[in-house]
Amino acid sequence: MSFELLPNEESSQVRIICFPFAGGNKYSYNKLFGNIIEFFFINGGVKGLKLEEEELLDLITQEIIRLSINNDYVIYGHSMGALIGYLVCQRIEELRIKKPLKLIISGMDAPSIKREILISHLPDKLFWEEIIKFGGIPDELMNFPELIDFYTPILKADLSAVENYRYTKREKLTVPIDVFYGSKDTTIEKIKGWEEETTEKVTIMQMNGNHFFIFDHIEFFTEYFKNIVKI
Repeated sequence: MSFELLPNEESSQVRIICFPFAGGNKYSYNKLFGNIIEFFFINGGVKGLKLEEEELLDLITQEIIRLSINNDYVIYGHSMGALIGYLVCQRIEELRIKKPLKLIISGMDAPSIKREILISHLPDKLFWEEIIKFGGIPDELMNFPELIDFYTPILKADLSAVENYRYTKREKLTVPIDVFYGSKDTTIEKIKGWEEETTEKVTIMQMNGNHFFIFDHIEFFTEYFKNIVKI
């Protein structure tokens, strides 16, 4: 597991610390961030680790401390990345270190909602049939068996980590949360639970689309993140 800041560590801008969705990598959010250069990401999947393990969270948190000493920052994640971001925020609160200005969530039900559909254990063919339903998978990918073979264990390991997560009620966060969700992906009832996870304001926005709705609204999110780094 490695960390990287792209590409200027001297800027005084607000930094976006982000975590990719299952199977994602350092290029996952390029389209969303446009020309924003102050974003930091966890590179690579969690490889089947328990997301709530303190060792993992402490490793991430130490890097956040290093990179945010002289900068304000926000935390963003989509799907698995959103869950990691939430757990990292919990750890930051427990350690009483510098908090993010806000936590930004997309494509993730409230953590208290138990996952109803589990797919990481499925045979490869059925597994990919379910993955395709999420949307966001390039059609050309399915035409290259070698790419499918490459991504299958990565996706399964990441999704297994998410599916094996068990919610534990802890002290509420004390940071605002912005939550975005796709109209075809989930329901407001499963999203509103985020309001119980912090003492601060929770802003919820539904956007048209499936699980990867963020890529249907590139212009919106590019402007959204640009406005954040100018705070």
